[in-house]
Amino acid sequence: MEGSMEGNEIESAIALLRERMEFLVKTAQSLGKRHADLVDATNPNKTWEEKSILQVRARIHQNSLGIEWYEVRWYGSRSAKTRRPKYTYLGKPKDKYIYSMGKLLKNAQSWEAAIVEEIETEMSSIRREATFIGKAIGQLNHITRGVAKE
Repeated sequence: MEGSMEGNEIESAIALLRERMEFLVKTAQSLGKRHADLVDATNPNKTWEEKSILQVRARIHQNSLGIEWYEVRWYGSRSAKTRRPKYTYLGKPKDKYIYSMGKLLKNAQSWEAAIVEEIETEMSSIRREATFIGKAIGQLNHITRGVAKE
């Protein structure tokens, strides 16, 4: 009986951690939307050379949250309806929670640099928290499997 109570407490803790992870992904997606909205509002008024090519994505995969920046290039003809985007991942150092600002700003337009820097700073704290939450969920899952075997 006592073991099942511990199992329920662990499951409750996992559920709370998953809720927090959902909150973090929604927050990250909201930050990404802020950048996308600025780009959508600004790009039509810019020449091809001045248009933003950056996009940020946030998604949950198993117990981890991925927040990545991509360079977007368009290929094909709009009139022939062959226009397609090509996404190129901009790598982040594995041992860091934040992208190199030099790398990001090299791909950013001058008019979006401030918001890219602001968003990435906020994203780094989200990545950090999500990493610890993911590890905690993993550890609690191991405990749950151990309790179930007893």
